[in-house]
Amino acid sequence: KIYRIVHISSLSLTNYKNYTSQVYDLHNKLNLVVGLNGVGKTNLLDAVYYTCIGKSYLSTTDRYNIRKGENFLRLEGIFYNNDQEKNNIAIAVKKDKKKTITSDGKNYKRISEHVGNYPCVMISPTDVHGLLDASEERRKFIDQSITQYDKDYLRQLLEYNKLLKQRNALLKQFAEQSTYNQLLINTISEKMEHPAQKIHEARKTFVDRISSQFSATYRHISEDKEQARIEYKSSLYDTPFLQSLSESKDRDRILQRTTKGIHKDDLKLIMNDDQLKVYASQGQLKSFIMALKLSQYKIIQSVHKNTPILLLDDIFDKLDQERVKFIIDILLKEDYGQIFISDTNLYRVENILQILETNYHKFVIESTESISLEKH
Repeated sequence: KIYRIVHISSLSLTNYKNYTSQVYDLHNKLNLVVGLNGVGKTNLLDAVYYTCIGKSYLSTTDRYNIRKGENFLRLEGIFYNNDQEKNNIAIAVKKDKKKTITSDGKNYKRISEHVGNYPCVMISPTDVHGLLDASEERRKFIDQSITQYDKDYLRQLLEYNKLLKQRNALLKQFAEQSTYNQLLINTISEKMEHPAQKIHEARKTFVDRISSQFSATYRHISEDKEQARIEYKSSLYDTPFLQSLSESKDRDRILQRTTKGIHKDDLKLIMNDDQLKVYASQGQLKSFIMALKLSQYKIIQSVHKNTPILLLDDIFDKLDQERVKFIIDILLKEDYGQIFISDTNLYRVENILQILETNYHKFVIESTESISLEKH
């Protein structure tokens, strides 16, 4: 299969989290970022993600990414594809102003126009507990995947969430004013039906696509020790959307929020026919989430036809050297594009890369003011 390979050749950070000003000269295949906890490794990987996607992977509010005491941040990335076409992406966030994203100096009218142009997948320690404990995080995983290759999905999702917010605000207002207008609620519910159906269909297709990829990837990573699978859980499988909202109207009035709908969809994580949370050890959890994210990568790649950038943030902690070597070997041998790996151990990954005789850039971060680059 021929995929368009995109990499980021240089990244400039200004007032981003704990960075004052820094420029990184990046390797087109492999970048290793090492240093102690708290020096800025995760923030660098998050800045790569932010430049690709238009928002932080770790923080939901843009202004929280601005360095303390400053009133703006700026990220600038220079991207190349395998035809050596160059594109300069700049993102600026100012306190109390709208975020702007420019491509080669031209402003995007909407931030959503940038989403999906430079696909990116991040694997972070927060994923293990997030995906395990919160249905909201599992929905976010599905949404983050589909929005990177389906612009219409993002439009439908924004529309549905806007209407959901209106419906919830009305329910709250009715409760506060001791009044109720079913006709008004029905009008909003009817507008929600079309985007809800579209979102449901796209999610179903995505989970169908990723399921077999995931089972195979997990078998590979776990060396066939267990069976693992994922399933899409949605009320729309059993009940049409408007009927579902109608049946829950009394409950909605009492709780002052919309209790049924695709915003309650979930992803079931299963190992050996048990819920993952019940069954799995810490090592199995890490392998499960790793397989899920690598499968996400493969699906985005196959549908998008662009090879995503892969960010592995401190995921090798508590894994033995053989397991780390096995995972890195998979990443280098299969058709993954540009890869970033952060690690607190200065030599663990480097020793493996030298055995595998591959080229890479190594960034040793002592602080955001003290960063050394070694080219191998």
